[in-house]
Amino acid sequence: MGIFSRKRRVSTEGLRLDQSWDDPELDAAYAAVRAGDDLSAGLGLLKASPISTDLRAIRMTGLANAAIGRSEQLELRLQALPGDPELLVWLAQTLIFEAWEVRTAQRAVNVSSQQFATFHDILRTANDMITAAIDAAPDDATPWCPLQWVALGLQFSAQDKELVFANAVARQPDSYLVHARQVQILAPKWTRGPVEDLLRFGRDTAYKTQPYRALGTGILSLVLAEATVDIAQDATRPQAEHDARLQSLILDRRDMLLDARANWWRPGHHPEPADIEAHQAAAYTLRLLSRPELAMEHAAHTKGRVSFNPWAMSAEGHDALTGFATAVADKMRT
Repeated sequence: MGIFSRKRRVSTEGLRLDQSWDDPELDAAYAAVRAGDDLSAGLGLLKASPISTDLRAIRMTGLANAAIGRSEQLELRLQALPGDPELLVWLAQTLIFEAWEVRTAQRAVNVSSQQFATFHDILRTANDMITAAIDAAPDDATPWCPLQWVALGLQFSAQDKELVFANAVARQPDSYLVHARQVQILAPKWTRGPVEDLLRFGRDTAYKTQPYRALGTGILSLVLAEATVDIAQDATRPQAEHDARLQSLILDRRDMLLDARANWWRPGHHPEPADIEAHQAAAYTLRLLSRPELAMEHAAHTKGRVSFNPWAMSAEGHDALTGFATAVADKMRT
């Protein structure tokens, strides 16, 4: 599926990468941290965010993204406020983002031994911070979100990765970010496991999602996007078998995604912090499944906020923002 096959120059002006939220307070704190200003606004925002909520997790992740390259500032602040749970988890997630910048998203064969050594060292430091954050706030699901990335990067056993997920959802069963990160934990590109495990997770999440909630649509969209890439890159099967798998594993799940969407995006829905994340994921996958009119509807609700995953997955040379802008210019037609 050449989802981004139309090559032409498009404008990405007004689009924002990995800022998938509708939260003016977070926008202001993000800008302040990004500019290298005082960290107090960000810390205050986290402290004002209730534990074990999507609001807190999205704010923590956004502020960590803003602080990439400034982890030393957070470390200095932590020296003044040792044991502060918000600072600990903010610093941990920032270190994780910095570690992945060192490693990059390339396949392991394309990552040097020095990159891996630095990557693992940073993740071990982040793991220590997360352990301290969990001890400081044992009822909060938020520290378990960055721990999922540590589990992936340090190659925890499958059982330990599942234990991290179980602890997170025990504290917040409907956490959008925890489920989104579990998609990566199960993705065959990292685990080399069967794509069916990933698809089962997407199905189960969609089925358990309460009415009006974004979780099922967003996660199933991410799952189908990841699974499509895995099937497309499998060069070990004859073309006929490849096409049959694409039909049975992806295209035949279109109605499942439409049902999940109907459960969420209907009269009576009230805005929630995960909506923007779900809108941009749904736009990507509905386009993939040849529902351009619905994809355009969700693209319009992103407010120009685009996440690296899934929009960089099949960009054929495009970055995520250009891929999104191109898809919108094509009115989501493939």
